[in-house]
Amino acid sequence: MKFWHAKQLGALFIAGMLTFGIGIISPGIGAKAETNQPGIAVTKVVPTFTGDSRTTKGFTWYTSLQSVRSDLQLVKKAGKSQPRFDKALRFKGTSYVSSNSSAEQVHKAEAKGLRPNTEYYYRVGDAKAGIWSKTGIIKTAPKKNTAFTFLELTDPQAKSESEGELAADTFNQAAATVKNYSFMTVTGDFVDDGTVEPEWDWLINNSQKVWGNTTVVPAAGNHERKNNAFIDHFNLKPAASDTNTTGAYYSFTYSNTHFVVLNTNEDSSQYRDFTPAQVNWMTSDIKKAKKAGAKWTVVLIHKGPYTTSNHATDSDIIDTNGVRNQIAPLIGKLGVDLVIQGHDHIYARSKPINGQNQATQPTKITEWLNGQAIDYSVNPDGAVYVIPATAGPKTYKRNTSPLLGDSFFNMFDRAEENHALKYGLDPSDPTRPVRGAIQNFAGVTIDNNKLTVVVYEVDRIKGTAPYVIDQFGIVKNSVNQR
Repeated sequence: MKFWHAKQLGALFIAGMLTFGIGIISPGIGAKAETNQPGIAVTKVVPTFTGDSRTTKGFTWYTSLQSVRSDLQLVKKAGKSQPRFDKALRFKGTSYVSSNSSAEQVHKAEAKGLRPNTEYYYRVGDAKAGIWSKTGIIKTAPKKNTAFTFLELTDPQAKSESEGELAADTFNQAAATVKNYSFMTVTGDFVDDGTVEPEWDWLINNSQKVWGNTTVVPAAGNHERKNNAFIDHFNLKPAASDTNTTGAYYSFTYSNTHFVVLNTNEDSSQYRDFTPAQVNWMTSDIKKAKKAGAKWTVVLIHKGPYTTSNHATDSDIIDTNGVRNQIAPLIGKLGVDLVIQGHDHIYARSKPINGQNQATQPTKITEWLNGQAIDYSVNPDGAVYVIPATAGPKTYKRNTSPLLGDSFFNMFDRAEENHALKYGLDPSDPTRPVRGAIQNFAGVTIDNNKLTVVVYEVDRIKGTAPYVIDQFGIVKNSVNQR
């Protein structure tokens, strides 16, 4: 495989791909279609949440222009028996020509009336033409409050095919490492330029067994804000006030947890990166969810207020109407527990930040997990902000601007230099660490009153299996819950 920088790193990356590559994922939906028409393929298949996570599921896929029908079939999974699609639940969707690829048709369909906590085989395609994807598996959310795990990655953002393969391999390794996850969150910058359709192919088609066998929860990044690049790839139910032009903001509840997905590609004089409509929606949505009994609240955001690299001092973050001064205090006041960010391509984790933008010092208890200690904050006053670096090739150095200083970095429990910097600088941009050396992902488990985050790293130079670089948690007891 041709790689994008030093020959030594390229050779080591090839070895890593052979050891941990695409073939390690269990069988499932693939990039190519089951079809009786040569040359027609079903690609970029992505299931999503489209409402009640217990009973509905959305699907998006791409084909050539020869296929305009959008058929979805599901069969309840029963043991190891093969699906009988002649007895399937059948749903029809819609299609249109891709905004950024005039030779491709975008298809979307939604399954409704599904059973909670149930696995289904599915396939998508064109029933009349006999064009079908390979069979995938999805699962609906449980009816009652039960423990669950989700997989989190951010900023794959590849600008070449080899980098796309690298990012896709991070998704493959993450899925093989974090066992029995229920869905996958991705907090933006899926590609380097959202209007260049092959970049989506490089990522999704090279890790289709991951994307096609889970439910994807996407947050829009700034690199897919133009020309419907985000919404074309995901079947979502945005908030009623959302225009969908630069991304989407929406929410859903899974078990005892409410997830709020924000869109930082909007802008206004009152709120940088947001409109008043989105801020008002977020406020009422979280209050409504808490009133309905949600025990946990998790926010997914691309341009986060508490990161430690280049973007920590951007004007849209630090200005008076910026995200840190306007959105972060609201998040604290609304009682959000965890904020998962993207955009800044470094690993960092804050202390709990309250509604006055102050770092708080919670009581902690220590347990043992993955062969090492893990601290749980007990009933913390504020939200913990975490950014799981990047699933792709590009990394940033720690921000040394005098605009930050010790008082800012003291708000973090983890705020070290980028782990990729030990391998040197990017020859094409010496302000950044070398490209492609280090990637990260996280697994988040919520079990009744306990939330646990485990962060993993992939080192392409060493060529070792993913290893834990950080783990932390939150415990809510029955006293003084926020």
